[in-house]
Amino acid sequence: MCGIAGIYHPKGIDLQEVIRLSETLKHRGPDDEGFYLTNNAQLHISCKGNDTIAELNQLQHIAELTEQQNLALVHRRLSILDVSELGHQPYQSVDGNYTLVFNGEIYNYKEIRAELQQKGYTFKSESDTEVVLNAFIEWGSACVNKFVGMWAFVVYNQQQNTLTLSRDRYGIKPLYYHINNQNFAFASEIKALLKLKQVDTSISNENLGSYLAYGTTKNPYQNLFKNIVDIEPGCNYTYHLSNHKLEQNHYYNINTTVPNNTASLDSNTQTFQELFSNSIGLHLRSDVTIGACLSGGLDSSAIVLNASNQLGNVPLKTFTAAYQNKTIDESDYAKLVANQFNNVNDTYNYPSAKTLVNDMSDMLYYQDLPIGSTSIFAQWEVMKTAQKHQVKVVLDGQGADEVLGGYYNFAGIHLIELLKAFKFARFFKEYNQLKNNFTPHIKNAVLRAAYYYLPKNLQYSLRAKERLSYGFIKQEELNQLNLGIPERGGKTFNDHVTKSVQYGMYELLRYEDRNSMAFSVESRVPFLDHRLVDFIRSLPNNQKIHGGWTKYILRKTLANKLNDKVVWRKDKKGFVTPQQEWKNELMANLTTELKDSNMPSLMNKAYVLELCDKDFSNAAHLSEFWRAYSVVKWYNIFNLNA
Repeated sequence: MCGIAGIYHPKGIDLQEVIRLSETLKHRGPDDEGFYLTNNAQLHISCKGNDTIAELNQLQHIAELTEQQNLALVHRRLSILDVSELGHQPYQSVDGNYTLVFNGEIYNYKEIRAELQQKGYTFKSESDTEVVLNAFIEWGSACVNKFVGMWAFVVYNQQQNTLTLSRDRYGIKPLYYHINNQNFAFASEIKALLKLKQVDTSISNENLGSYLAYGTTKNPYQNLFKNIVDIEPGCNYTYHLSNHKLEQNHYYNINTTVPNNTASLDSNTQTFQELFSNSIGLHLRSDVTIGACLSGGLDSSAIVLNASNQLGNVPLKTFTAAYQNKTIDESDYAKLVANQFNNVNDTYNYPSAKTLVNDMSDMLYYQDLPIGSTSIFAQWEVMKTAQKHQVKVVLDGQGADEVLGGYYNFAGIHLIELLKAFKFARFFKEYNQLKNNFTPHIKNAVLRAAYYYLPKNLQYSLRAKERLSYGFIKQEELNQLNLGIPERGGKTFNDHVTKSVQYGMYELLRYEDRNSMAFSVESRVPFLDHRLVDFIRSLPNNQKIHGGWTKYILRKTLANKLNDKVVWRKDKKGFVTPQQEWKNELMANLTTELKDSNMPSLMNKAYVLELCDKDFSNAAHLSEFWRAYSVVKWYNIFNLNA
């Protein structure tokens, strides 16, 4: 796992800005630092920085360069595979024509390496980086179709004078760019681009207004800056240095229809188990210690079960956020799982209002953008604990709820689809089963699913009545923005999976990446092996929701392997936090801070302050308050009023 960045300017780049890019991304790669610079494809220089490993001390220091350069590639390395100097980046091909900066892991690199060796390629390292570059040389940008993994990479082709930028299928690894009429820049994190004088740091009022009102931007894969752009997941981009043109090409699309799976439940359960175990095996490939996040929920428990079995006698450290408040604490479930395996060593941390106050500014700085609720802080504390225990890689259960249909609305959509198919008897039967096994408020789940069938104006009216969030925006600004409601929910189960991946999961993956990389920890998400995702998407709904149980096929694979109290849990929590308790405890501090803070011009400061001393029985209202607070903090941390 690493940090990458680059700048192109035809009239020359400022080397001090290149150095600042590297320094800003140091947390993503504290183990090594590298630079590649060129001037109109005539002079090519590999340079070291202050953090370059001692084995490469012979390289010229970037601060000593005197020649004018117009392209710079930057790499910060977190050494996971082949931790020697042979994995140093930027990585150049033998003929010098290709130069790569790569962030991520290609888990099936050994298999691709063997295929390339049969074609005559030789390798000097044991890293997946060299495999990525040679795969690109052999198959061009189509090489990504062979990859199982997470990545953001950029390849400079000297002969063609192009940059190829690629991002994995779901956006697990980040990559942003900024382009204007003179220059082009890219980086793993927004904060790095903010260091460049040519980057326009203007906020998009439309996106900020949408985020305050709905918790997301109108369209997926957007951020809150007007001219800093997310490289879309599942896409390759080609930037032509000669004519300043940028082209986009989709190689994977979550909207693509997958064939219907007609196999039996037993057969599909076996296939699911094989795919999941294979994904875990690939995700365990590492030359450093591996741990796992363990919430006590179904997804993380499944990962720990599979990983501990495959590791054998090799220890697996697990990390859990715990609370004294038993209404939200899941540590008892985590202990049930951890105690089942001799090679699992479990660790617990206790997030608190005090640590939230101490770390909130740092967390938002590393996040680049505001957060949706304080639950993100629980994950922050888990990653901090992993670093303290010198664990460089953790496995996490991100993505399972989105593709398997584990969230509240999926149950409602499933029931509505039964009604649409005139399966009334099944509807009433499964309604009662879900009421018993999933939530006693199943009626609300159906109503929330029905919301997506309503006309947009009625959706707007209902949301305005139920939520606080429109009040965060000044009325005159609200009238001018004319915000469109983001289509983050679907009318069918499969459509809702797609929207959940594009919106909610995309944001959760950003939290995952920034929280882990803030502590120089690589987070891996085995449920997002695309082969497993595509298989799950092909399953009929009744193999995902069955007998009143959500994520049924996963539960079936775990039955008799994990404690029944975990496998057949009826309460779903995840990384929750006592948001109201913390708000009450911090009320005086929050009020003072918000009074003294600058706010974006469209925000209604009086309304935000009014909510500081209000108790909320509605969990959504609590999250909305913390979201607004994080917007204000973010705005001031990055000095966006300047």
